[in-house]
This record gives sequence, C-alpha cells and structure tokens, in this order.
Amino acid sequence: MELKQLRNFIHVVEFGGITAAADHLRLAQPALSRQVQALEEELNVSLLRRHGRGVMPTEEGLRLARRARAILEEVEDMAGDISGHRVPLSGAVTLGLPPTVSEILATHMIERTMARYPQVKLRVISGFSGHVQDWLLRGKIDLGVAYEGQKSSSIRTHPMIREQLFLIQSSRTAPGRDGVPIPFAEALAQPLILPNPEHGLRGRIEAISRDEQIDLDVVLEIDILPTMLVFVERGLGSTILPLVSVINQVRDGRLIARPIIRRTIDRTLVLMSPLNRPGSRLTTSFAEFLRAEVHAMVGSGEWPGTTL
Repeated sequence: MELKQLRNFIHVVEFGGITAAADHLRLAQPALSRQVQALEEELNVSLLRRHGRGVMPTEEGLRLARRARAILEEVEDMAGDISGHRVPLSGAVTLGLPPTVSEILATHMIERTMARYPQVKLRVISGFSGHVQDWLLRGKIDLGVAYEGQKSSSIRTHPMIREQLFLIQSSRTAPGRDGVPIPFAEALAQPLILPNPEHGLRGRIEAISRDEQIDLDVVLEIDILPTMLVFVERGLGSTILPLVSVINQVRDGRLIARPIIRRTIDRTLVLMSPLNRPGSRLTTSFAEFLRAEVHAMVGSGEWPGTTL
C-alpha cells in the first residue's frame, strides 16, 4: 500500500467516479482502476460500488478514505514540522449537529471556516443526538455536537456550554408574556408539542415530570423543528426548547420565550470525537476552532448559555 494509491483513492471517492478522478489527476483510467483493484485485493474487501452515474464507496471504502486522509495529513504535517514550513489546514471535515442548534451554528461555522481556512471544505449534516453519536461511531462524520446523554467508551466528549430551556409559546395566545418567568409545574402542565420519546429533549422533560409527579399533556409529537415551531406559532400548543433554537422567531415577535423557574431545566452541549480512530491534525485543529467559536458566540450574547 503506497501513499500515492491512498491519495488517488481519496480523489475517486470525492469525485464520485474513476473517470472524473483520472481526468483530474491526469492519469489513464485503466491505471487508476488497477490502483483501486490492488487496494481491494490487498485489503480483501470491496471499496467501491458501481452504479450508472459512477461509483460510490462502500462502508469499508469510506473508512479507508477517512483513515487515508488522516495519514496523508500527518505526513504533510511532519514534513512541514521538519522543514520549518507549516502546511495550511486543508481537506474535508464532516460535522454532525442536532436540529436545535444547526440553524445558528451551521451557517456561522461554514462562513467562519471559509474565511479562516479557505482550503478546508466543511460538510454539515443534522440529526438527533443519538444519530450524531451513531454516525461518529460508524465513521460517517469526523466530529459531532450533541446534548450530553448516554456515555460511550468509544467517544471522547468535551463539554462546551450549558443551555437553559424555556417554555416557548405563541405571541398571539400569550401576548405580553415574553420573558415572564413561569414555575416548572405550570410549564409542564401546558398542552405541549414535543419530539418523539426517542429524542433526548423529550427524555429530559419526561424524567423531570416523573420526578415531580406531573402528568404531561403532549398534544402533538413532531420531530421536525421548523414544523414544530409552525404549530406553536399557530397556538396549537407550547414547547420547551433552548432560546437559541427560536431566537429569530422571538426577535420577530412571533414567539415568546419564558424562563422556567423553581426548578430550572437545562442541558449540556458537548463536542464529540471518536476514540476508535486516530485524530488528524485537521480534525484536532478544527475541534479547537469550533469550541472557540461557540464560546465567542456565548460571550457576545448571540448564543444564550453558560460556557463550560
């Protein structure tokens, strides 16, 4: 297995086809096909799946591409360290975010990455915290942001911020109450629109309601955040979310956010990285960059919360 083979295989994965990758690399297509075939024979697995429009990597192909990127970045970093010429960060990073923070964080991070690291391509995908953790374990993403929950011996977590949860209501059904505190017992007794029981937010709310012996009145179960907020805005129920998830709707006067008192409900947002794969210079540096950006957003008031 040679570095050139690994580098060329990454191009095949990124271009989605051997022909397109060969054109980019200025190689003959049969020569590139033989390199991929040699890798498959050496590893005794299928790395690519052919289809009408080109190829797509198998699970093994995805893992090889990610490990190969880390190896090549480490080689470049070593060369820069020895020669004294530090190589700028480059490559691709895939980041998983939960829906409740993706709206504010995805746009911010993409813009800041383009400005600070123009050679880094940031990919963002959104899913529930459990999905983000599963993607990280299976190598589908490089880093994940999620709410603290079930621990995994294969994942390293770095607490970033603690968010207070608010009762979110329509400004039409609760006029003049924006920012007016509400006792937790009264908040949990409202007709609520919540995600399904598999969602970490729902589990957190149900755990508190059991502790306090309060029966929840869940009138709608909706997993799609924008759709949930549409029904809250129409006055069909209230919900419980961190303020950052509804900051634009609150500023526009469409929704109100009421602090929950006498027993606050909060959640800790963590940055997750895999322990079962070596961290590359790119992912390590990007993780530090991401934490610094989140803390800066909290410090500026753009993201309500407490830094950890």
